[in-house]
Amino acid sequence: MKRIEMHEMAKSHRNMSDKLRRFSLQRGADLFGVADLRPAREFIATWCPSWVQRFPLAVSIGMRLNDEILDTHSPDEPKRDSLLWHHVYNVVTRYLDFLAYDVSRQLTAWGFRACPVPCSTPYDYDKLAGVFSHKLAAHLSGLGWIGKNCLLVTKEFGPRVRFASVLTNAPLTADEPVDRSCGKCRACVEACPVKAFLGVEFNPVEDRAARFEAFKCSEFRTDHPCGLCVSVCPSGKKKVHRVQ
Repeated sequence: MKRIEMHEMAKSHRNMSDKLRRFSLQRGADLFGVADLRPAREFIATWCPSWVQRFPLAVSIGMRLNDEILDTHSPDEPKRDSLLWHHVYNVVTRYLDFLAYDVSRQLTAWGFRACPVPCSTPYDYDKLAGVFSHKLAAHLSGLGWIGKNCLLVTKEFGPRVRFASVLTNAPLTADEPVDRSCGKCRACVEACPVKAFLGVEFNPVEDRAARFEAFKCSEFRTDHPCGLCVSVCPSGKKKVHRVQ
């Protein structure tokens, strides 16, 4: 293929990505990225259903959580203060599911295959795992890194974000992953009521169990809506501006 033809094709792909970004942000997304899933194909094959592997790319869309509600969170009274957070969690989850469906409809209208992945619906209850990892897509699309709290930590909002994904074969321009870490910070590890976090940095070749005891967290949240791992993280905390 001639160099000028390759240049025009890349430009077309960028234009499509830009259009989809504007489409998503206008409908309420706070973050948007495109992940190339091909480098993670072997990892995806180990736990995702086979049909997921047919899609080379994933669109990652994120929506921030409400700072005022998160900032009411107290490690001393997690049940009382987490009720509002739990409400926002559910509202944002539903909104993201609708948004992901809108994105998939737009991609389909352009003539491509697209499948919205449910924002928070377990696929494998024995492993407490979904059909596809939204954190993986968000990480590969450059929106943040996976922290010691096993959440996607973004530059703009820390872990105060929820994500949804749309799998697609559209020729979008993929973004570059972010290479960062939590360093010496252990705020989430120390705040967890059931000590579900082991304080280990993310390693793509290690199983989640090396960092996070998911069933401890899940069993606690059955009776105690939580989210302290989100609210105590120093990343994304805003300075308070008080009216005099």
